Amino acid sequence: MNPVPSEPPAGPSGPVPRAQSRLVADFATPTGPVLHGATGSLYGVAEDGVPGDELLDALDLTTLAAGPDGGAQHPGGDASSAVAVLRRNGGPRGTAGLAFVYLQDLFASWPYEDVGIDVYHERLCEFVPPMLTEANEGRLVFVPFNEPDWIWYALKEDDPARFDRFMADWTTTVRLLRRLAPGVPLAGPNEAYFHGRFLRHFLRRARDTGTLPEWTAWHELSPKSLAEFRGHHAEYRELERDLGIAPRPVNIDEYANNRDLSVPGQLVQWAALFEDVKVHADMAFWTAAGGYSGAAPQTNVPSGAWWLLKAYSGMTGTTVRVTPPLPDTPDTLQGIASIDLERRTAQVLAGGCDGDVVIGLEGLDPDLWGEAVTATVHRIDWTGYEGAAGPPVALSRVTGPPGSLDIHVPQADRMAAYWIAIAPGEGAPLEAPPWRGSWEAEHARITSGEVSRQGHPGEGDGFAASGEYDVSGLNMNDSAVHFTVEVPAEGGYDLAVFYSHMYGRGAEATEPQPAQQVLSVNGAERFVEYPSTMNWQHRSVVHVPVRLRAGENTVELSKSGAIGTARGEVALDKIVLTEDRPERGSYDGAFARHDRTADGKAPEPVFDVYAAEDRYHRITGADRGVLLGPQNQCVPVDLTRPVFLHAGVNRLRAAADRIEVEPAEGPALIEVDAAEAVRSGGSCLIVNDFAGGGHVIGWNGRGAAASIAFEAGAGPHALLVSYANGERAEGREFDVDIVTRHCDLLVNGKQAGRYPMRGTWTWNDFWTYPLIVDLVAGRNTIAFGNEDGPTAEFERFRIAPLNP
Repeated sequence: MNPVPSEPPAGPSGPVPRAQSRLVADFATPTGPVLHGATGSLYGVAEDGVPGDELLDALDLTTLAAGPDGGAQHPGGDASSAVAVLRRNGGPRGTAGLAFVYLQDLFASWPYEDVGIDVYHERLCEFVPPMLTEANEGRLVFVPFNEPDWIWYALKEDDPARFDRFMADWTTTVRLLRRLAPGVPLAGPNEAYFHGRFLRHFLRRARDTGTLPEWTAWHELSPKSLAEFRGHHAEYRELERDLGIAPRPVNIDEYANNRDLSVPGQLVQWAALFEDVKVHADMAFWTAAGGYSGAAPQTNVPSGAWWLLKAYSGMTGTTVRVTPPLPDTPDTLQGIASIDLERRTAQVLAGGCDGDVVIGLEGLDPDLWGEAVTATVHRIDWTGYEGAAGPPVALSRVTGPPGSLDIHVPQADRMAAYWIAIAPGEGAPLEAPPWRGSWEAEHARITSGEVSRQGHPGEGDGFAASGEYDVSGLNMNDSAVHFTVEVPAEGGYDLAVFYSHMYGRGAEATEPQPAQQVLSVNGAERFVEYPSTMNWQHRSVVHVPVRLRAGENTVELSKSGAIGTARGEVALDKIVLTEDRPERGSYDGAFARHDRTADGKAPEPVFDVYAAEDRYHRITGADRGVLLGPQNQCVPVDLTRPVFLHAGVNRLRAAADRIEVEPAEGPALIEVDAAEAVRSGGSCLIVNDFAGGGHVIGWNGRGAAASIAFEAGAGPHALLVSYANGERAEGREFDVDIVTRHCDLLVNGKQAGRYPMRGTWTWNDFWTYPLIVDLVAGRNTIAFGNEDGPTAEFERFRIAPLNP
C-alpha cells in the first residue's frame, strides 16, 4: 500500500533451461488439507458489491485486508464492507472469512501523521467501538500498526531506542484495544519486510508483557520474497520454539509486486509458497481499490488472474508434495497439486517459465483410479490488469495407466499458468484448440516511439509487460508500430491488442477521454477504439475481428493514416492473433464447486459460466437450472430455451455432469437512450460525444432522479445500465482513489435495492452494470436516483427477458 523501497535484483528472469523445466506432483504424499490461503486482497474490495459476488463467490475467501470504517486513508474499503462480502463468500473452515483491519488507516496520509501515541489512542476510542456490531462479530482481526519499520518508528535502522519506543506504544495500544474490543484478535507486528532479529526482540517483549498478538503478520513485498519466504517462515517458527511461544497462525497481509499482480504465471509462484507452509496471505494494494488486485477489471468481469485464483480455490481435498525444478528461485516453474479421494479428482496448477515444460504425475493409486486416468491441460492466459478473460483454454488431453504419467506442455508462456484436471477413466478426444500467434511490439518496426523496460525482478514496483518491454511515446503524427505476422490459413482471426492509455489523456485532449488509433491490415484501414486505463502501464486488451491471407500479412497501428488523424495516445505491449471459431464454453461438473439448494437438499454443482458479451446463450447438459444472479437472486431458468447472460461471469446451479454454452439467437433487446428518460430534481441532460446517443443523464446533487418507461412481458429481466463515473478523492499522494457512486432503484414504484457503481476512470468511458429485475406484463417504469448525493452518469439502458 506504499512505495516499495529500492532493492537489488532478485535473480534470474526469462527462460529456464529446458532440462530443468520438469515439475513433479507426488499424489502418494499428502501435505495437509487445502487452505486456499493466498486468495485474499488488501483493499481489493472497495464496497460491498465492488467487485460483485459473481467473481468473489468462487474464490473461497479466507482473509481480506481492509481499513477501519470511516478511515481517511481511502474513500472505500472499510472493514464492515469486507465482512459483508466475507459472510457471503468466505470459505468453510474455522479461520475463513476474517477481515484484517489496518487501524492506522484512519489517518489521511502515508506514512501516517505522526501526531503522537496519545492522539492515536484517542482516535482508536472513536473508531473501534462502532465496528463492534453483531454483523461483524467473529470476523474482525485488528492490526494496530502498519509497517512500523517504515512509519513513525523507522525500525529498519535497528536502533534500540526506536525499538523501545515502538514496544512501549505496542504494549499500551494492545492493552487499550483489549479493553475496547475484548475477544477481537490482534495481528502484528506487520513489518514491511521480514526482520528476524527484530522479531526475536518483539516476541520476547510481547510475551513478557502479555501483549502477544493472536496472529503474526508481516509483508513480503520484494521480488526476492519468491526466493526467501520459506526461509523467513521457518525462521519465525524456530523463534516461537526458542521462546516457548505457542504457534500462531500467520497472515502475510500484503504480498507481491505490481509486476506480479494480474499475471497468472507469477501469482501461481506466490500461491505455491503460501500453500506449501499453510499460511494466509493478501495481495498488496498498489493502485485502486475494488479491482481485487488486478483480478476484477469490472464489477463482474474477470481477468486472467481471476481464473488463476478460481482454479486455485477449486482445488479440494489435500495438497500433495510438489518438487519444482528450481525451488525458491524467482521466475521459474513452480506449482501446487491436490487430490480429493472422495470426489476422485486431482489437480495441478503450475507456471512461471518459458519453454517446454514437463509435469510428472506420480503416486496415482490404481485402487482409486482404476485402469486409466485422463489429464486435461488448460492454459490460463494473462490479459493485463484490465483486460477481460474467458475460461482456461483446453490444450491437450492425455490418458494412461495410473502410477506415473508425464504431461508435456510445449512452448509454455511464462505469464500464463497451466491447470491440469485429472479424472479416472478414458476421456473423450479433445478438439484441437484454435491456432494462436503472438508478436511483441518492441520487436516490431517502430516509427516515432520508444521502447521501455517495465516490471522485472530489479524493479518490482513496475507494472507487468509481456516480454518485460512495451512501446510508448506514440504521440507524433507519424508514430506507428508495424508488425509482420504469419498465419497458417486464410480466414477470420481475432486480433487482440494489449495496450494502456492513462485516463484518456492525449496530446490534444482537453479532458480525459478514450483514445483511438488507425489499424491497417494489409493496407486496409479502420479506426480502433481504446477505453481508458488507470495509467500508462496498466494494460488492457481490445479485440478486433480481422481477415487475413495465408502466410505473411502486415498489421500496423498508427497515430494517423489515410482515413484521418487518430485521437489521443496509447502505449502498445503486444498483439495476439487467434483463429476465429464459434464461441463455445465447456464446463466439467467434476471440478465445479457445490452449493446447497434453497430447500436444503444435497449440494449441486455451480458452474461459473463466462459470456464475452451481453447476449442470449444456449446451455446444454441439463434441462433446468438456477441463475444466482448479480444480486444473488435465485432465478429458475429453463435450459431448453435461450438464457440471457451478461458479459463476464454468470453463476449457474444445475444438476449436470457437464454443460456446454454457446451464443444463441433471442428476442431483440429493449433499448432506452438517456434522452428518452424522464428527469426530475437535479438531474439533467448533458451532451457527451462519447455516449452512443450523444447525451448522458447528469446529476446536480441530492434528490435528483430519472426514470424510464417501456413495454415488456412479465417475469425476470436482465437490466443493463451503461454508466460513467469519473469521481476521485482529492489530494492523494499515492494510489488512485476512485470513488464509488451509488444508485437506488425502484421498479414499478417498489424499492429494488441500492447498488454501487465503481469508477470508470473518466466521465467519457462507459461500463455496464448488470441487474435482474422482475417486471409485469405491459407498461413498466424503472427509476434511478440517490437521496444521499449524485449517482453515476447514465448513457443508456437495455432490457431483455432472462429466459424468453
